[in-house]
Amino acid sequence: MIQKSKRRLTVLGIGAHPDDLEISCAGTLARYHHLGHEVVMGVACEGDKGHRHIAPDELGKIRIEESKKAARHLNSPVYNMGFKDGEIEENLASRWRMVDLIRRANPDLIITHHPADYHADHVAVSKLAVDASFMVSVPHIITEYPAIDKVPQIYFMDNYAGVNFAPTEYVDVTETFFLKEKMLAEHVSQIDWLRDHDNMDIMEFIKICGRFRGFQCGTEYAEGFIRYISSLRVTPERLLP
Repeated sequence: MIQKSKRRLTVLGIGAHPDDLEISCAGTLARYHHLGHEVVMGVACEGDKGHRHIAPDELGKIRIEESKKAARHLNSPVYNMGFKDGEIEENLASRWRMVDLIRRANPDLIITHHPADYHADHVAVSKLAVDASFMVSVPHIITEYPAIDKVPQIYFMDNYAGVNFAPTEYVDVTETFFLKEKMLAEHVSQIDWLRDHDNMDIMEFIKICGRFRGFQCGTEYAEGFIRYISSLRVTPERLLP
């Protein structure tokens, strides 16, 4: 029998770019926050390539500040790993950086990208998070932060536009969707960029995706997830809020 967790959790969201968590799981992160859990936001890349006109060095600084503004809506710290867009490699150096991010947050569970998402950075972050999440508990793997005493659970958040993603669990985010909108609206540079590059109104996009997942599970707005199942990660608790 699945039991809903009653303990206070630390939740680490790991997105490849500064707006990825806001797009795919901010409603859920907001629910954790309102229920008294600790939410930490991790971002792999500076977001330095996502604009047609703003130069990368300037854009990276802008986007890091945008992610900080978004995280303030949840009183959450946000840690940027400092990768440049399109330059995340699945190697040992990247793995140890991911180990440090996870050790720093010391989470009970991680929410990150699905390994079949559309962007190479998303795919790389997914693999690094899964691989590093076991290593964080090994004392003889020495990084800047000490080993933690757990192997965090992992949930994959929805793929972009829900393509090639069949959720196994849903979170009703009807009451927190307004916060998701506020958080995403802080990413002003991306609202312009996605309209220009993808011919997309990203604010309308999240409403459509949220309503679609909500329709699937009988709520107004929802976010979908797939739990990563492996040895050491099986529990009778439902950790999603």
